[in-house]
Amino acid sequence: MKGGGTILVIDDDELLCDMLASLLELEGLSVVVAHDGATGLEYCRNRIFDCILLDLVMPRMDGLQFMRTIGRHVPQHAPIIVMSASVTATILEEGRDYGVATMVRKPIETDILLAAISAAMV
Repeated sequence: MKGGGTILVIDDDELLCDMLASLLELEGLSVVVAHDGATGLEYCRNRIFDCILLDLVMPRMDGLQFMRTIGRHVPQHAPIIVMSASVTATILEEGRDYGVATMVRKPIETDILLAAISAAMV
């Protein structure tokens, strides 16, 4: 993964966003952070990302609303990796229709997250 790509992190947990940005930048990736789905959607309208890391529970627009909306506004969007403590087969199944590549359980294990990002960006 060294050497490129831009990741959009959409999560309302500022500490987690800072940690993820540091980790991903060490891997040679550029990182843009949004603290809710509405802001993330605006970023996707104006910029191309290689992968989107998406929390489900957020203010303004949650992860499910983001997934259901992005396809209408940005048809060729990046693959989405859902980050959640409540990973369920139902959410993953519904998410596949919206471009979800996989889900990563919180608390996040960095090796699992990096492998998921690497696979999604292929």
